[in-house]
Amino acid sequence: MRETAVVTPAATEGLREYRIPAGPLDETLNRFGRDSGLLLSFTQGQVQGLRSPGLQGRFTVAAGLTALLRGSGLEARVQSHGGYVLSRVPQVTEAGLAEVRVTANADRESPWAPVAGWVATRASTATKTDTSLLETPQAVSVITSEQMRDQAVQSTAEALRYTAGVRTDYSGAQNAGNALMLRGFTTSGQGGAYLDGMRVRTVGYWAEEPFGLERLEFFKGPTSVMFGQSAVPGGAVAMVSKRPTQDQQGELELSTGTGNRKQVAIDVGGPLAEEGNLLYRFVALARDADMYVDNFKDDRLYIAPSLTWKPDGSTRVTLLSSYQKNWANFTSLIPYAAVDGSSPFGRVPMARDIGAPGFDGDTNVLASLGYEVEHAFNDHWTAQQNFRHSYGHSDMRFVYRTSGLLSGTTINRSYDLRDMTARNTTVDNQLKGRFSTQAVTHNLLLGLDYARYEGDSRTQTGAAPSLNLFQPDYSNAVNTSAFTYRSSQLETTTQMGVYAQDQLRWNRWVGTLGVRHDRVSTRIDDRLANAVLTDRDWTATTSRAGLNYVFDNGWAPYVSYAQSFNPVSGTTSPARGSRPFDPERGVQREVGIKFQPTGARSFFTLAAFDLRRQNVSTLDPNNTSYSVQTGEVRAKGVELEGVGQITRNLKMVGAYSVLDIETTRDNTASNIGKSPARVPAHLASLWLDYAFTDGLVDGLSIGLGARYTGSSWGDAANTFKVPAYTLMDLALRYDLARANPAWKGWSASVNVRNLSNRYYVAACAFALGCNLGEGRTAIARLSYKW
Repeated sequence: MRETAVVTPAATEGLREYRIPAGPLDETLNRFGRDSGLLLSFTQGQVQGLRSPGLQGRFTVAAGLTALLRGSGLEARVQSHGGYVLSRVPQVTEAGLAEVRVTANADRESPWAPVAGWVATRASTATKTDTSLLETPQAVSVITSEQMRDQAVQSTAEALRYTAGVRTDYSGAQNAGNALMLRGFTTSGQGGAYLDGMRVRTVGYWAEEPFGLERLEFFKGPTSVMFGQSAVPGGAVAMVSKRPTQDQQGELELSTGTGNRKQVAIDVGGPLAEEGNLLYRFVALARDADMYVDNFKDDRLYIAPSLTWKPDGSTRVTLLSSYQKNWANFTSLIPYAAVDGSSPFGRVPMARDIGAPGFDGDTNVLASLGYEVEHAFNDHWTAQQNFRHSYGHSDMRFVYRTSGLLSGTTINRSYDLRDMTARNTTVDNQLKGRFSTQAVTHNLLLGLDYARYEGDSRTQTGAAPSLNLFQPDYSNAVNTSAFTYRSSQLETTTQMGVYAQDQLRWNRWVGTLGVRHDRVSTRIDDRLANAVLTDRDWTATTSRAGLNYVFDNGWAPYVSYAQSFNPVSGTTSPARGSRPFDPERGVQREVGIKFQPTGARSFFTLAAFDLRRQNVSTLDPNNTSYSVQTGEVRAKGVELEGVGQITRNLKMVGAYSVLDIETTRDNTASNIGKSPARVPAHLASLWLDYAFTDGLVDGLSIGLGARYTGSSWGDAANTFKVPAYTLMDLALRYDLARANPAWKGWSASVNVRNLSNRYYVAACAFALGCNLGEGRTAIARLSYKW
């Protein structure tokens, strides 16, 4: 009897380790589908009474299917539409049997490799392992490089605009940094960002170049069990770099657009040796452009070479390096009275520069070099070490508002000079084991990581000339020889953590248990005063637990509990013993259900959560010069998100978030029950993308998106609200080969943000501090892929 599995060449690439026990064929096929990234559907009648010998070891998809089907009398045949049909081998009749379709994600998805399309089914951020999203007991959103390319994403913040649980524009029109709000909590510097599984900590405002990324993963809720201290209990945004490819490939892109934009980018990769054991990737980008705000630059240089060496089938070494230099400005806050329409002088234009042209500037550099080494001792145990050292430097000069409107038109201003340098070294050692105990399979992760950060900062502040917001005169020079404040500080922070995680499977149940212990040390020296400002050690233990049940039809309900911690400097009053502050704590309880329809390329998540930030500092009622840690902020919310290939021609991504956040404990009674500023109760978005395949418009794709941001409080006292707004986005793409086969590989596109050029205030932190939005911008691209 012939026993073969026919699959596409792309699906046969790469080895994956499987631990599938012998059992009923339907259960083993479903398990194989979840572990490999295949989507499986079949009738119980077709496989009823059949058993499989299971699968133990490292297999390609083709070899794995062959082994699972051995002795069943079934084989897998590829179909013209790209799917698969299980059928009886020719010696056995097929009468009366319904077909079984096995549809593969192209390139056999890996969390570190490209995904064909917008739908990812596996991720690594939440567990530091290659895990199915259905089996991950917290909400995780994945934005693939193809989605970012189709939407012409220019920053990681833009990439998340159609994602549930995140607000990407509360700081208004920005190109210099990625200010994000994750489940109601704002990111602090780079407190919520990670690259290739390790924390990114820079100085100044920083925006990672998305052209160098394979994907983004938004891991929602506390993350300390995996990554240690976290200032953002709302989650983490993890970036995955583009890596060397097994096949020769390349892309060249030219673009222009509003703001006198001129950009060129290249991405090439493939094998360097015939044996295929030495691979490379080279990604580079150069841009000369103006930001939407008058007089602001948006220039960038990005270079990222990488190399992979596979000396044998058990060892892989990847070198990752990058250099990025940004020339940009972070926009300043403006009084609400100048932009809400109440002024007799009108509203200040969204593109108005309230700084000092010729003086303002922000040059930011980040260079990094690291490696990933993985070695499989046998079929059960693998060791991995990830290392990265980075150097960052920020030179900032800017003028900002220091008053409300004077005489209805003018603001007082100050200048700020900042020169900051950062050196960051991180290493993460992991031991992974896959084994079984009776009927339970384990995916065990043991880790020890270490990080050292050295930050050197020098700042100066002084008075700057006032400015009429409605009729600005920029001719008055800024005198930096007059200053009111200077500082010079050196910070050294080290963190060492040991962690353990076990992902347990029993039948359709999947449990995830994790625990971690950290020690953090921080020293801050004031060099001007020759004094030590902070010299503290903190320790913290955090835990995580989750449970999923994965049905055969693609539904997977789950529950989870997770914690985070963040060191806090300061002490209580002498009357309270001058006791050092404990770390802030984040605690989240989440329930939800995920759905990955069988036979379709789509993924949906519905999540409800209760997230609390505890040990928050609040005024000491006995001595208002000090604080005590009795405060708490609570966020409750529901999020619905979906991404999918709805039909052969139609793709979609949509999200809806409702959030109730308030201060539940505070020694200032008037703060209790209030919502933090800039947090909308409702966020909604929908993007539809249709590809024409017939007639005169064959090869044309049209994408249309809508983003709704609900009203938000404009200050902590909740005295006024910033109105809601809806923005529209448009994308037009055309495959030039449809017009002429000689243009194979060439495509052209136009993307427009804020299509209607709507005027809007993004958010206010207080009545005198608001961020204006971004008006209509457009990007036209011509690209060639091979």
